[in-house]
Amino acid sequence: MLFLLKIAFYKGYFYKFGNKFCLLPNLYYLCTRNQVNMNACKRRILEIAQTNHRVNANLLATAYGMKPVTARQYLSALAKDNELVRVGQGVYAIAQKQAFTYKPSESVKEIYLKMKTELPFTDFCVYDGNILSSIQHHLSINHAIYVETNRDAVDSVFSRLKELYKNVYRQPSSTFMYDYIDLREECIIVKTLVTESPLMEVDGTKVPTLEKLLVDTQKDADFDYLRGSESENMFQLAFDQYTINTQRLMRYAKRRSISQEIQELINQTK
Repeated sequence: MLFLLKIAFYKGYFYKFGNKFCLLPNLYYLCTRNQVNMNACKRRILEIAQTNHRVNANLLATAYGMKPVTARQYLSALAKDNELVRVGQGVYAIAQKQAFTYKPSESVKEIYLKMKTELPFTDFCVYDGNILSSIQHHLSINHAIYVETNRDAVDSVFSRLKELYKNVYRQPSSTFMYDYIDLREECIIVKTLVTESPLMEVDGTKVPTLEKLLVDTQKDADFDYLRGSESENMFQLAFDQYTINTQRLMRYAKRRSISQEIQELINQTK
């Protein structure tokens, strides 16, 4: 539309009506017709996605005869409108389940802002135990705030947080967690942020995606209390309620060297 208006301006395709400048009727028709075609194209893409359960640019290029780059633009636009969800690299599906959401608390945002202000070139991921509540079968109280950062910054971040807050722990083992940390009380757990971790930004704060959470709960020592049958329940609840990018999930699981364990948990979901 904007491109056509620019052409109209430079080609003189305007006429004056009183104090207003209007498009010539034939150009107005061309612009509105293009908009109608775009909407019809989007509806057709949604029909293809519904029929095939999955859709990508190559499928649209074959079934609809459009260029792959155009197909990718349409798919991206539909995902932005929450009509499609991305379930893999370049692969989309009808948005039948809700997207996983998490709203960081004021305490989480405060810690994130303080750390980013003092260490602007360091990566952080900050969240609290409430992020797990929607995927827990047996709901447990967890008032911990988790601060993940680059491996070479863990010590300095830990030291700084100890100056500012009480009950700050650095990468506690599962034994230490059971013996000395009461998650019913407020505390801060500092640990390494794995490179290429799947994150999302909410209210200016980097927090984990659902895929990262599912993997971390099966790997990190501080989440040992969530293992066993609770792991199966968590995966079942997550897959029942939310759209999950399994490719992202397995890629991160591979980075954490537990891809086989995660695949087994996925296979057990019904």
